[in-house]
Amino acid sequence: MSSFQPTPTILLPHLPAKTLVGLDLLSFTSPEQFYGISDLSQGWHFLYTGTTENFSLRCGAWFYVGDIRQVESARSQPNDDATTQEIVKSQSREPAEIRIWKWNPEIEAILPLMSDTDSNKLEIMRWKANLGGLRQMGALFSYKSAATHDADQETETASFPKQKDWSRLTSHLSPQILSRMLGEAHWDDDARPSWTVTSANSAARDAEVIPGVTAQESSEEAGKFGNSEKTEKELRFLPVDLKRTWREGAIGRERTEAAQDRSWALGDLIDQSSSSSKSSADQKTGESHILGELQFCFLMILTLMNYSCLEQWKRLLGLIFTCRSAIRERESFFRDVLQLLLLQLRHCEDVVGGLFEMDGDYDANFLRKLLTNFRQLMEEALEGQDSLVKRDMDALEKWVRENYGWELRKGSIMRRGLVQLEDGEEVELAMIGADEDDESGEYAPVVVDTGEGDHTGLDEDHDIDTPVN
Repeated sequence: MSSFQPTPTILLPHLPAKTLVGLDLLSFTSPEQFYGISDLSQGWHFLYTGTTENFSLRCGAWFYVGDIRQVESARSQPNDDATTQEIVKSQSREPAEIRIWKWNPEIEAILPLMSDTDSNKLEIMRWKANLGGLRQMGALFSYKSAATHDADQETETASFPKQKDWSRLTSHLSPQILSRMLGEAHWDDDARPSWTVTSANSAARDAEVIPGVTAQESSEEAGKFGNSEKTEKELRFLPVDLKRTWREGAIGRERTEAAQDRSWALGDLIDQSSSSSKSSADQKTGESHILGELQFCFLMILTLMNYSCLEQWKRLLGLIFTCRSAIRERESFFRDVLQLLLLQLRHCEDVVGGLFEMDGDYDANFLRKLLTNFRQLMEEALEGQDSLVKRDMDALEKWVRENYGWELRKGSIMRRGLVQLEDGEEVELAMIGADEDDESGEYAPVVVDTGEGDHTGLDEDHDIDTPVN
């Protein structure tokens, strides 16, 4: 009889039946005999639960399978195959990771089971000892089998199976990024960190203000997942202010140009995300932090339907896709953003109800307009150059045209035309707001003479005739 070889597994004992369970891009309703998920692959994973499949509060946690200390070093040398192989070898010599997270009925969420009491120690030992039996009775779902089954189903309709995409959707995440946004990690008995988040967590700027209710009272009412305190966790996003995109003290033309081309604001955000040094390595770190936050926000929309993450995702895209000069200076960064956005759009329909419908933007006007303007900015910045950014933009443009019917080239959009009615009469129609983007027509800028700087005004020495009653 062959001995049982455990694989990386997360056990979820005492989980109520018919609970929504999600792991990465997979989700299902738990059956009666369900105790966990085995055969976890190395890398980042996000596990979440909800009492119902639709719009109940969802609670989840990020964790890493493998040696998390290698995440940053592996990213710093992405093309070093020898380094990657060495990491894999070092992991293969380590015992399989067995995580035990127990359902907490008070907060309706799962939490790591800690050996802080004798009863918990015995329970942990019992579950680990019965791992082989749970597998034989079919109480453990296989992550790899589910991913393979999912890929086989999608082969006929798509070229990017969901589970193959997960590693690309999390490629820029790191412990540093998660700790900045979600606070300090929770460490289990085996010194493995995890970061908790719920669909109710919000950044301070996105928090709903209710008249007559203080922020503290609202926070206590919401509660906090993974902590005995009753204060809601605040998401600490990168500071993006689209209303002020120029340096302190800028005036006149500099301020106007920085409002039209937000490259300075993007560079300033990258500097804030990196160290004080402006070396190329630190710049790459700052760019990776922005990409990592883009990935985190989208996946929290996808899995938890977190509204604050949706707003930050839109803010970051609104900053990046309104830059002109930065396209030449940060070509690799813009390529990464375009490739990431294309991958995210392939999964936007996985959001319950649809990604764009979640914000009430049923026609996705925000993103369509943003990409249309970026297409023009890119042509102006890279005029006459055969840049790889153009190729990635062409791939994104082709996909949105085929799937959404979007036309991103302004010259190809018909803004005025004649329409023949049923009685034969021809009527000229014009697209509402057609001149807004080009700042022409009624949207054209107007020069106003304020009289400053000339001598047309009245001097104090001039006599003024006043009417006499």
